[in-house]
Amino acid sequence: MAPQQTNSKPSDDAKEQPAPLVYQRAMPMSRGKLAIWLFLSTEIMFFTALIGTYIVLRFGAPEGSWPTPAQVGVMEWLGAINTFVLICSSVTIVFAYESAKSDRIRAARGWLLVTTLLAFGFLGVKGIEYASKYSHGLYPQSPRSLLHDRSDVYYLSHFSLQLKQRIAELEDQKTPTDHHDPATLETLYLIQSGMLNWTENKVGVSNDPNMKRLALESFAHQIHPLADRPDIDKYLADERADLEEQQQTIAPQFSDLESKLEAAQKQISQLSDSIAKLESNRKSKPNVNGDFPPPTEIEQKNKAQLEDAEKTAKDATESISLLKQQMNPIERRLEAQSRFNQFEDGINEHFHLKLPMVIPNGNTWANTYFMLTGFHALHVVIGIFVFLILLPLELDRKRAKVMENVGLYWHFVDIVWIFLFPMIYLF
Repeated sequence: MAPQQTNSKPSDDAKEQPAPLVYQRAMPMSRGKLAIWLFLSTEIMFFTALIGTYIVLRFGAPEGSWPTPAQVGVMEWLGAINTFVLICSSVTIVFAYESAKSDRIRAARGWLLVTTLLAFGFLGVKGIEYASKYSHGLYPQSPRSLLHDRSDVYYLSHFSLQLKQRIAELEDQKTPTDHHDPATLETLYLIQSGMLNWTENKVGVSNDPNMKRLALESFAHQIHPLADRPDIDKYLADERADLEEQQQTIAPQFSDLESKLEAAQKQISQLSDSIAKLESNRKSKPNVNGDFPPPTEIEQKNKAQLEDAEKTAKDATESISLLKQQMNPIERRLEAQSRFNQFEDGINEHFHLKLPMVIPNGNTWANTYFMLTGFHALHVVIGIFVFLILLPLELDRKRAKVMENVGLYWHFVDIVWIFLFPMIYLF
């Protein structure tokens, strides 16, 4: 007899029973992590607006009108060092977090200390950069900094005002010298007479717009050169040749007048002595009535010659004075060209003068540079403040989540710099 087969199919009751589900009463993350992500989302929007504004201003400017890093003293190697420092700090904050998760308190504190030192190092390099910008006058200021977007009469006016203030400051000092140039005051006098006054007169007298433009641009180029300008080099060379030709033309006239003046003065001296002797002899022999005899013919002739000689000396003196008025600006201009044209880095940089300079879009660059890097540096300072609060604490497993949240913030700071570095330092 065959064995009876049993039915192994599950019952209907077993089919209807649902699988056990476990419900979580909140989001699958801690409240601290949720808070830090919400905070970082607002920070992302904030820096996106700043970086987007910079991109629009930078790449919306006409080609060649935005300052290059070299023109505004941005040193790529310093930016690269700071990038390396921040990347290393992102690694060390991860090591600190992993150590805290493993209850290695001493290791966690050590890695956090390294992160803090790296953050201070970043700020130190940034401080060096800021100090360099301020020492060269590359900073925003209200109502106007030393930066001008174009070389025009407003630039000349501002330059004249700043130069006069600098000269007045040095004239008030007992020893108007500094460690850069022992003849700073004389240098400023030469800039004033051989460059500023010359350019102002040339712009005011010339009716040629192209000559005015070249005069203004050559002046700005000598103060703070931005790039090689063959047109300005040619303009200055032609001007020098023309001035030397004028000098050679005036020099013989000046020599002739000096000789004429010297001869007239010699004649005046001789005639004066002769007249004095004749007058003395005449007055030594009064007549019977006690009156002096009238001047002799020779005495009258000498007096007439003396008047002619005095007139000749006066005319020669006036002519020499006029020639000097023509020669002095030419000589000062030639002296300024001989002294200052040899400085490839410009007068401002060579003498550390901090006088107004022309950098197209320079003020816009300065505003965006200090705004972007300043806000980023502020976030680095906030991170250091948090690190200093955590350092004295027991960084064990209980505080691992706090370390994770701090690490997320620090990674965000690092990522923002990764965007800023190529935009500011490489383009």
